[in-house]
Amino acid sequence: MFTDSRQCEKLLENALELGRQYVETGAEIKRVEDSLHRIFAAYGFERIEIYAITSLIVVTISTPDGRHFTQSVRVTSGGTDLGRLEEINAQIRDICAKTPDVDKLAESVKGYHRPKPKPFLKCILKIKIKRYIMLAAGGFAVFFGGTVLDGVASAVVAIAIYLMDYNLKLRNVNNVIYTFVASFVSGTIALVFAHFGFGNDVAKIMIGDIMLLIPGLLLVNAFKEMLNRDIVAGLYRFVEAVFAAVAIAAGFALSIITIGGVL
Repeated sequence: MFTDSRQCEKLLENALELGRQYVETGAEIKRVEDSLHRIFAAYGFERIEIYAITSLIVVTISTPDGRHFTQSVRVTSGGTDLGRLEEINAQIRDICAKTPDVDKLAESVKGYHRPKPKPFLKCILKIKIKRYIMLAAGGFAVFFGGTVLDGVASAVVAIAIYLMDYNLKLRNVNNVIYTFVASFVSGTIALVFAHFGFGNDVAKIMIGDIMLLIPGLLLVNAFKEMLNRDIVAGLYRFVEAVFAAVAIAAGFALSIITIGGVL
């Protein structure tokens, strides 16, 4: 256990930064609290109080001589990044096993930069992602009663949305705005395809792409948070999912009203 006040403050600061990154990947709040608790317990602290929601983490630790240290961190962005989530899991296990000093911990937490893939690997990765998106959108379109041509059209629309997201980075601005714009663009392209005969049923084409935008993981996490008695965090995620669902409906409805009326 650290006895120096500066070391305790730095430990808190670095652990909270790791917790902030954890929340931003889409991790459950209970999982974040448990992981931070394990980190402080590994460093010998016995009295640990942690309160976390999707926008804030507050931690208080106490030393045997009665000193208390409290810090908080604001979480300003969020999303789903399962790859980074797994990396943080491994990082936390490593910290708990080795308990590095605060300087090395700071380097580990704040010095993280995801390595950029080499150009040819980046190209392969993009092709793989596009392939999965195409299969998902096309598969959903056919599953819900569309023809193979509807599935192909839905897959092409999905690639257009992926390219828009990759280049404009609207998701980083605001997830609701991104969902609305993606829905409107998807509906517009689907209507144009159906008008020119590239697809038999515009509704089936749209359904394939709607399924990609539905915030399923967000809803699952919302109910899990509430079942874990993290009501505030659960309601926050639930409201976020509802806004995303409304944005999907509004985007596709606007495309049908505007573009559908013209075509």
